[in-house]
Amino acid sequence: MSREYHIDDLLGHRQIAESDLPLNIGGLRQEGIVLPGTTPEQLLAYIALSQEHVYVQATNNEIAVFLNDERLSEPAWLKSGDRIQIEDSLITWTVQGDRVLIAVHKQALDHKTEAPVPAPINSPLPTISNDLPVHTPEAVTGHRGKKSLTRTYVLLGVLFLTAAFLLLSTPVSINLQPAAQNLSMKGFPPPLKIGSLHLAMPGHYTIEANLPGYIPLQEEVDIKMGSSVTLNYTLNEFPGLLHINTEPAAIATLQVDGVDIDVDAGGRAHISRGNHHLRVTTAQYLPYEQTIEIKGYGQIQQLNIQLQQAWANIFISSQPAGAQILVDGKPVGRTPLTAQILQGQRKIELTLPGYKTISITRDFLATNDGVLDLFQMLPVDGRLSITSLPAKASVSLDGKFIGTTPMDIAVLSNEQHHLNLTKPGYAMIEKEIKLLPNEMLKLNIKLQAQIATVFLTTSPKNATLQIDGKLQSKQNGHFELSVRPHVITLSKRGYASKMITVTPRPDISQSIEIELDTARQQRTQQQSLAMPTESTSPGGQTLKLIRPEGNFSMGASRRDAGRRANESQRLVALVRPFYIAVNETTNHEYRLFRSTHQSGTLDGADLNDEQQPVVNVSWDDAARYCNWLSQKQGLPQSYVEENGKMRAVQPMTTGYRLPTEAEWAWVARRHQQRTEQRYPWAGRYPPEAVSGNYADTHIADALADVVPGYDDGYRGTAAVGSFPARPSGIYDLGGNVSEWMHDYYAIYPDEATKLVTDPAGPLTAAHRVVRGAGWRHGNITELRLSYRDYSNKPRYDLGFRIARYAR
Repeated sequence: MSREYHIDDLLGHRQIAESDLPLNIGGLRQEGIVLPGTTPEQLLAYIALSQEHVYVQATNNEIAVFLNDERLSEPAWLKSGDRIQIEDSLITWTVQGDRVLIAVHKQALDHKTEAPVPAPINSPLPTISNDLPVHTPEAVTGHRGKKSLTRTYVLLGVLFLTAAFLLLSTPVSINLQPAAQNLSMKGFPPPLKIGSLHLAMPGHYTIEANLPGYIPLQEEVDIKMGSSVTLNYTLNEFPGLLHINTEPAAIATLQVDGVDIDVDAGGRAHISRGNHHLRVTTAQYLPYEQTIEIKGYGQIQQLNIQLQQAWANIFISSQPAGAQILVDGKPVGRTPLTAQILQGQRKIELTLPGYKTISITRDFLATNDGVLDLFQMLPVDGRLSITSLPAKASVSLDGKFIGTTPMDIAVLSNEQHHLNLTKPGYAMIEKEIKLLPNEMLKLNIKLQAQIATVFLTTSPKNATLQIDGKLQSKQNGHFELSVRPHVITLSKRGYASKMITVTPRPDISQSIEIELDTARQQRTQQQSLAMPTESTSPGGQTLKLIRPEGNFSMGASRRDAGRRANESQRLVALVRPFYIAVNETTNHEYRLFRSTHQSGTLDGADLNDEQQPVVNVSWDDAARYCNWLSQKQGLPQSYVEENGKMRAVQPMTTGYRLPTEAEWAWVARRHQQRTEQRYPWAGRYPPEAVSGNYADTHIADALADVVPGYDDGYRGTAAVGSFPARPSGIYDLGGNVSEWMHDYYAIYPDEATKLVTDPAGPLTAAHRVVRGAGWRHGNITELRLSYRDYSNKPRYDLGFRIARYAR
C-alpha cells in the first residue's frame, strides 16, 4: 500500500509520496514540516516508515515532544487522530483511506486534547516490537533496498560536489558587536556553516542578525573567490519610546536637549538612551521642562504632565458693540467678549464696518485676568479732493495748513470743518464741509483775482519801466495790478536804476513816485549816507550790517538726510542791506518794554535769568516790542495793530522788525561762507565739539531725542552769547532758542529756479515761520540750518532777535 501525504504548514499546502519519508520536523532548512518560532536549522523530531507503518521520534532532549499529551521518550506509532505537541505548535495526523492529512496549528496552552481516533477496523494496529527502528540524524530508517545503488551514486555525487564546494568556496568570518542570538548568511548557493565560519561560493548574500533591544541587521554583501573574508558589523540600539500624556489632553511639541523631536498622533516619541532635558510645549499652556533618563533598547516609558494654563481671561468691549476682535491677526469673536489671550506681547485689533480699525499692543500674563478700557470706535474718514484754478493755492483745514492744490486728503467724518484757500493776488475762499464715512467730496474751486490800482509818477522822461520784468508801454499813469508783491524797475542810460517792491491793496489806491538819480548824485548820496557796520538799538542790542552779495538757494536737496517736505528749494536775491542783532533778545531787554514778563520754568530748568533769551512771547508781542524800539529811536514803525493783531506795513520800512526768513537763512548759511552751511557747526552730525545749546545729556530724562554723547553744560537755556559765534559774528543761530520770523508760513514748491528778490512771505496765513534749533532739539532733522518750523502760539523754547533795513 502506498499513500499520499498532504502537508499544511508555514510553507503552505504541498503533497509528497510515501517514498519521500522520513519527514523532518523543525526549521525551514530541514525541508520537512516547518513549525513557527523555530530557527532555520533547528531539528525537533522525525516521522518515518517501518513495516509499512508510520512512527514519530523526538531528536532534541531540550525541547519536549508530546504525543496525545504524553511526553515522547521513545519512538511511537502514529494513528489517525493522533496529535503531536511541540511547544505552542500542534501537528494533527488524520488518515483518510490512501491519504494522510498533516496540519500544523497554533495551540493554546490550556487546550484539552481529545482522545485519539481509533485506527480503522480493516487496518489492525501493527505489533510494536522491540525492534522498532530508532531514527537518528546519522541513520535514516525506511530506506528501500531497491534504491540502495541509486543512493550510492547520489552519495558519490554529493561527495564530489562537496569537494568541489570546499575547493571553490571562500571562508567568511562574521564579527558582530554585540553578539547576536541569531546570525545567518543567506544566498545561493547556500553557504555551509562550520563552527564560526561560513563557506560561501562566489555570489550575492544577505547577512541577517537579531538581538532583543537592537535594530535587526540586514546587510547585502558580494563574495568573490579568493582568500578568507572578515565582515565586521555593529548592531544599533533601538531608541526608547517615550509616551507623553498631558492633562488636559493637548497636541504637544517636544524638544530634547534643544532639538525638535517628532511626536506621533498618540503622543509617542523615539529618544536615544541616556539622560536628556525635555521641553514640552502646547498651544494653550505653559511650557513643561524636565530632565529624564531614557532606558532605550525599545523600552516604553510614560511621562505624565499636568499642564498649567498660559492665558488670561480679558474682557473686551467697544462702543458701538459688535466689533470683531483679532489677537495677533486671528479672529476670536465680537465685543463684548471675555477672550482667552495667551501670555506675552499681543496685538489686539478691533474692526467694524464703517469704523476705523483700532490697534493696540499689550503685554499679558497667564492667569492675570482683567478688563481693557472701553474702545471708542471712530467712523472711517471721508476723502476730500481739492483742485483750484489757478493751481498751487495754499489750503488750511480748521486753521492748520495742509498743503497746496491739487491735493487729496483724509478728513475726519461726521464733523464740521472749516476750509480756506489762499493765493497771493486772489481772494480767499472759505467753506464749511462735513463728510460722511467713506464719502468722497471733490471740490474744484476757481479763485477770483484781486485787482488794485497803482498810480506811478516817474522821472526823468523816456525812462524804461518794467513791472515783474515785463516792459510797459507807458511810463506814468495808473496800472491795474493783482494784489501780490510786484517788482517795479525804472532805468535810463546815465542814471542809477531803481527797483522797488510794491504790494497793491484792494481797498487802497497807492501813488508811487520814482525818480532816478544821476550817477554823480548817487555817489554823492552814498557818501553822505555811509552806513555804519554796527548800530545800537534803544534796548541796548548790538546790530551788525549785512550786505548780501549774489543769489543763494534756500531750503534743502531731496537727498539731504533728515529733509522735510516743507524745505523745497528757493532761488533768492537779497538786494537791500539790513542790520541784524548779534544776540537773541534777553529777558532784561524785553522787560524794559514789559516789566511783568516771566519766561517761566520747564522740566526743572529755570528760564527767567536776566541774560537768558526771552521765551513765552507771542509773535504779536515781539512785533509790539519792535515798534517800541522804533518809536524810541524815531524810526517809522514796521507793524500796525488791527483788531488786536499785528500786521506788517507795506512797503516795509526801515523801522525795527523781526528778520525775514530769507535774511535769517543768509546770515546762518551763507554770510562769509563759500557754500550753504548744513549745521551750526563744521562737520557732520553729531557735533564733535561743543558748539551750541542743544538737547543733551542734562535733559535726557525729559526728552526722547537728544544729541548722542553731547554735553553743553545746560539743562535749559544759556545766557546769550555763551557759545562761539558763526563766522558772521552772530550768536546762537543754532541752539538756545528757536526764533520768530517776520514771514507768514507757506510752502514754495516751484521756486528752485525762479529768482525771488527780498521775499517777506505771504500777506496772510494761519502761522508764522519759526527758524533755528533750540535747547529742546536734538535730532538730525531739527539741528540742520534748513529746518523750517511754524507756530501761532508762544513756547518755552521760542524767542526772537531784532533786525531792520539799513535804508
